[in-house]
Amino acid sequence: MSPDNLEKRIIAIEAEVAELKAKLATVSGEEVPWWKHISGIFVDDPAFEEAMKLGREWRESFRPKPPRKKKNDGRSRHRSPEPPRKTGVRSKPKPSNPTGSS
Repeated sequence: MSPDNLEKRIIAIEAEVAELKAKLATVSGEEVPWWKHISGIFVDDPAFEEAMKLGREWRESFRPKPPRKKKNDGRSRHRSPEPPRKTGVRSKPKPSNPTGSS
């Protein structure tokens, strides 16, 4: 290879390296996080809202369900329905008279 040809190639490579360094400096100057580039692109998008709703329902389907409250109105669960029992003081049976007189 002739020295003139070699010198031209070195000059071309140096120019290309300088160009790449300049591009790299402009790109890395203000680095913006990737998520800032895409934030807000789904605002008022009905398909996105539907996807979020379905995802929420799917995740909530895996949560344990709270125990159901028992309906306690004073009736037994195993017999036929009857009105609730009244609670209170029972009347005591009258003592019998052992002498037989009234």
